Amino acid sequence: MRHAIHGFTGELVLPGNPAYEVARRTQDDTVDRRPAVIARCRDSGDVAAALRHARETGLAVRVRGGGHGPDRFAIDDDAMVIDLASMRAVHVDSTGPRVRVEGGATWRDVDRATQAHGRAVTGARIPSVGVAGFTLGSGSGWLERKLGLAADRLRRARVVTADAQLVTASAEEHPDLFWALRGGGPSFGIVTELEFALHPIDEVAAGLLAWPLDHAAAVTSAYAELMADAPDDLGGGLALLNGAPFVPAPLRSTPLIAVLVVWTGAGDAPVSPLRALGPALDFVRPMPYAHLQAMFESPEPYTARLHGVGGFLTELSPQVVAVLADHQRSKPAPEGSMLVQPLGGAVARGDARSSPLGGRDAPWAYQAGAAWFDPDADPAVADWAASLQAALAPYTIGEAWPNFIPERDATRLRAAYGADIWGRLQAIRACWDPDDVFSAGHAIALP
Repeated sequence: MRHAIHGFTGELVLPGNPAYEVARRTQDDTVDRRPAVIARCRDSGDVAAALRHARETGLAVRVRGGGHGPDRFAIDDDAMVIDLASMRAVHVDSTGPRVRVEGGATWRDVDRATQAHGRAVTGARIPSVGVAGFTLGSGSGWLERKLGLAADRLRRARVVTADAQLVTASAEEHPDLFWALRGGGPSFGIVTELEFALHPIDEVAAGLLAWPLDHAAAVTSAYAELMADAPDDLGGGLALLNGAPFVPAPLRSTPLIAVLVVWTGAGDAPVSPLRALGPALDFVRPMPYAHLQAMFESPEPYTARLHGVGGFLTELSPQVVAVLADHQRSKPAPEGSMLVQPLGGAVARGDARSSPLGGRDAPWAYQAGAAWFDPDADPAVADWAASLQAALAPYTIGEAWPNFIPERDATRLRAAYGADIWGRLQAIRACWDPDDVFSAGHAIALP
């Protein structure tokens, strides 16, 4: 391996470099891979130079943005890792409701910049998640009922293609590539800049209403009825909590069922049917949107062993919540969450003409995650996640969005899109990456 790449101005981190052991790590400590070189890029020119070098030398290519991707998605043995973490600039257009985001930015970077202008776009539920991977694989967040998925808000992208050319994808330029990027995953090129449509959102009414878990049936019924006819401005989800640090000490060891309220409309949040049930905690209050985004994650960087599953639900019923509660009690990991989020609204108005993503008619989605630190617990967590999915199978519909498929699985990925969309994605992939350069993670299989 040469210690220089023609045209590359960033930093190359190789085995033996004191920074290598840190640089090869991701947010997920179960990922333990040793790449041949990590190319820390400063701009799109560096990305293109690194990609050309990888192709000339026969190195597999992996791309890292926020570092939340599953095993082998962003880091792999003996590969060239094109690391975008230094490319984090965010530019808010002061003359129009748009924001341009570099490919290594996180949602913390974006929210900080857009909230200074009283605007927002659907972002991840924890702010350390990378913008690019989140968007390319769907982009489900607190504002989805109001604004749609992050993929739906994408208006333009700058992409380094498999032949190391920089192109712009939008509804007017390379519309086939643009359509594929809006949820079709990362295998069409390296996205070095994304442009989103912004919406005026500054202060929201948000927070938790929570009850002891033995109130689950009444809370579930009331919440399902409330969301059946809810306006787009009401979002959030139903969560199961145990020992959350923000819960007052007397209830910290009590299993809770909670409704996270996110209200972007005028006046008070319309949750009186829930308050009529006498919540033990009522933390719903006006707050900046950025405070909501930061509510469920430490501001300090951290890593852990991570595993999550998710999917679409046909209903929110006491039976569903009973399954979640049983698995919350039996979870062999100290951290993590259980969330059922209402869909509909702007999510349901998306269709195949604008995005490859399906699941638009699902009324609910769930996500469940575990975070732990002891490698000996790995098998127990995997068994727990499989058991949860099996127990929820009678209540699920279709396949999850790609971001909620935790391992590389070609069968599940194809099912997530459906046969017709899959065929269209394959044709676009064959046009833009016929040599299968971007084969990692949830890559669309070449025809």
